Amino acid sequence: MKAAVLWERRTPLAIEELEIADLAPGEARVRILASGVCHSDLHHIQRDTWTVLPIVLGHEGAGVVEAVGPGVTRVRPGDRVIIAFGVKCGECFFCVRGQP
Repeated sequence: MKAAVLWERRTPLAIEELEIADLAPGEARVRILASGVCHSDLHHIQRDTWTVLPIVLGHEGAGVVEAVGPGVTRVRPGDRVIIAFGVKCGECFFCVRGQP
């Protein structure tokens, strides 16, 4: 897959080809059709955060499920999905007010 990888803070992202691991229980493989690098990703680029580098950024996306691992019951191949997760940066307007 092609991904935006952050190798070092305060440097440009590297667009690289990465190998996708086999699916583990509870995982689904999604062909990403659209993705964004949002402001929370920018925190990890511009500041010293808790994230361990290297890291693939771009956690907001949309795509189609290609395969599912053992135990996956909420989606099946062919389903159109959106992907988003939230983690606390600890520094933005919302995090400092307890609203990550």
